[in-house]
Amino acid sequence: MSSLEVLKHSRRVFSILRSKTAGMKHKLVEILIEILIIVFAISLSLFLERWREKQEDRHLENKFLLGLRTDLQTDLNELRAASSRCFSMKQAARYFLKPEKEITWSTDSINFYAYKLFHNIYFFPNSNRYESLKSIGKIGVIEKESLQGTIIDLYQTKFPDLAQQINFFNDFMNTRVRDYLIANFKRDDSNAVIFEKPFFTSIMTRNILSFYGDLDDILKRSAAAESAIETILKQLE
Repeated sequence: MSSLEVLKHSRRVFSILRSKTAGMKHKLVEILIEILIIVFAISLSLFLERWREKQEDRHLENKFLLGLRTDLQTDLNELRAASSRCFSMKQAARYFLKPEKEITWSTDSINFYAYKLFHNIYFFPNSNRYESLKSIGKIGVIEKESLQGTIIDLYQTKFPDLAQQINFFNDFMNTRVRDYLIANFKRDDSNAVIFEKPFFTSIMTRNILSFYGDLDDILKRSAAAESAIETILKQLE
């Protein structure tokens, strides 16, 4: 009911009260009828408004979850690629941290592992859709509480924790490791990097590779994020 209609019926109530021709019993009956009309109309209006909002929320939820599925499938593939690179770097570092007598120092073996070592880790989750829903205060449109909780935990905890560890490692690679490589890499006539035994048996190189243990933290957080993504995708099915 519009405010004009409420005002109209309210005036009708006052008009009945001021009437000098109708008896009190008759006035009370008419006033009760007018009040019931107002209450019913307002209740119906509120019900219809809540129903409309609920329909809009369901539409928003369906649209969000459909897009979220695409985002998370892309994230999962990129996360697995990042984890694969982490694992490869970790294995290469472990190879050169073994006792010298246990390492095969052929050129092919050195190059095979050496070219896996010096990279950054990249993973940028598609979080714009989630952040947009969060910014308008509509996370609550996700009706299933367990699904809502897992989504919030993924974007508010697991992705940020993973990003923090990746940033720590990349900062290390882009400062200490980069400067060391610039000062110590040798190159051949074609400007290709030469990897030799003395480089990897150097105490400085071994000290740097010992910090590759931080990749375990990245892999741990990556596995947690991957598990959460798989849980969400399973629920979305």
